[in-house]
Amino acid sequence: MLRPYVFIMSNSRALLSVGVDVGTTTTQIIFSRLNLQDVARHGQIPRINITDRKVIYESPIVFTPLIDAETIDAVKLNEIVRSEYINAGIDPSQVETGAVIITGETAKKKNADEILRALSGLAGEFVVSVAGPNVESLIAGKGAGAAQYSQMNYAIVTNVDIGGGSANSATFQSGNLIGAAAMNYGGRILEIEHSTGRVRHIAEPAKHILNDTGLRLENGDSPSLEELRRFTDRMADLTVELIEGTSSPLAQKIYLTPPIGVSGKGSLLMFSGGIGYYYYNPIPISSVNDVTRHDDVGPLLAHSLRNHAGLNTYHIIPPAETVRATVLGASTQTVTLSGSTIWAEREILPLKNVPVIRPALPATLEPVSVSRSVADAFGHETAGDAARGPGGADQTDV
Repeated sequence: MLRPYVFIMSNSRALLSVGVDVGTTTTQIIFSRLNLQDVARHGQIPRINITDRKVIYESPIVFTPLIDAETIDAVKLNEIVRSEYINAGIDPSQVETGAVIITGETAKKKNADEILRALSGLAGEFVVSVAGPNVESLIAGKGAGAAQYSQMNYAIVTNVDIGGGSANSATFQSGNLIGAAAMNYGGRILEIEHSTGRVRHIAEPAKHILNDTGLRLENGDSPSLEELRRFTDRMADLTVELIEGTSSPLAQKIYLTPPIGVSGKGSLLMFSGGIGYYYYNPIPISSVNDVTRHDDVGPLLAHSLRNHAGLNTYHIIPPAETVRATVLGASTQTVTLSGSTIWAEREILPLKNVPVIRPALPATLEPVSVSRSVADAFGHETAGDAARGPGGADQTDV
């Protein structure tokens, strides 16, 4: 999004930012105050950076309203978002930047585009998009604090964000994203009614995992705790592949992106998302009833991760944020600023939701190699990656 900002007789400015994450299981809204400041020395060309990010309002975490397994309840969702603006005491016209994103399995719902249009009208002039897996990985990794931790400790850190329908891995080195990948699994790809213990819905990736483990489950079945554990243990196996970039026959069916280009093997490891919350805050599990408190298998997946031999070879550290990582990243980490060296004719502004890619250019800029880099970057993107490219291309305000 390109938008003219003029800094006159002042070296600081505040922006009100919002993050709205419509996920597979939950929807969250966060408002933040971003402080912009000219950090250049006196007499130099102005260089505006975001020097402070402060969360000023967090909504309750609510279940994403659905009409059925294929359809988001657009009316109810709009009511939820509107009510949180009111609760925060904020008018949509006050919001200057931020992101509204639809993530995980929810991005596959047949009326996802309708939801985007509705929220775009409410939200004002900022990025509204179905978040492609690379975007989601980056935002969650920054929101969890992995990028900052890697920068402050001169370390390589991999953040794995697992929600209801997607698992996203982002590896950072000294604050920079060096690799990202995503798979189509999470705590809610197998829905089980808490009240009855019966299977309510089996998403397509769950069918692949069930087939791989030799489990035969159908809607209406009552699986045992041991059967569910076999299912979640297999997802824990996939988590190792997601981090390290390997690709078993099952993983090939579950990947949403190509395997991670720079393996996170041996890096420090963080978990975020709803599953990350239960990883660091485990609950006792002795029955199916214990597992299905949210009508899914999320808490049991966290147990499988905690007990996985391969994952326990990593040095695992707690993130700054778990369940709110993605929405926090959307509110505080989706904006960067250019310097004063970009010019645009006033007649073409504003440009909104411009798709951006960031190719990894070779050392020698020859036409063939540059063309290949651009094609590779474009190929890694999904239709939803409207705000950022695979390497984290920026939403820039000029």
